[in-house]
Amino acid sequence: MDSLNTQQPTQTIYYWLDGYWITDKEEAELMDSINAFGSLHQVAELPLNADIDREIQHLLKV
Repeated sequence: MDSLNTQQPTQTIYYWLDGYWITDKEEAELMDSINAFGSLHQVAELPLNADIDREIQHLLKV
């Protein structure tokens, strides 16, 4: 019997310590290169239907 693929599609989010986030890797690297937010970006894989603002705030508290 084949196992079911239960993985949800995800999206990559690039975020900074101030809570700003984007989905474009090249733009994230550009923002880091000019020190736009005073920190380097972090990366999160979130489900496509996630409330990104809420998830990023949760990640920043951890």
